[in-house]
Amino acid sequence: MANYRTPSAKEAEKLDRARAMMQRGIAGERDPMARVMPTMAKSARDDMRAAKAMRESVSEAAREGEAYNQAGYAKGGKVRGGGCESRGKTKGRFV
Repeated sequence: MANYRTPSAKEAEKLDRARAMMQRGIAGERDPMARVMPTMAKSARDDMRAAKAMRESVSEAAREGEAYNQAGYAKGGKVRGGGCESRGKTKGRFV
């Protein structure tokens, strides 16, 4: 059974802020000026490190729930056979 849940509003807001910080850090590291000025690259890495810490401050179940929701998966449900299995037409015979 999956051990995840939908993040609360406060957790979702924190995850969104962490995502924005990470994107800023990645963009800052890709900036050509970061190669020339090491302080810009350090600032970008600090942003990425802070974003990771902020993301990890949210419970793992909420982070997994957000990932499943972002990927488009639905929680729960019943798996049913399709075709001849659900109609009972095989009856254990080899075809």
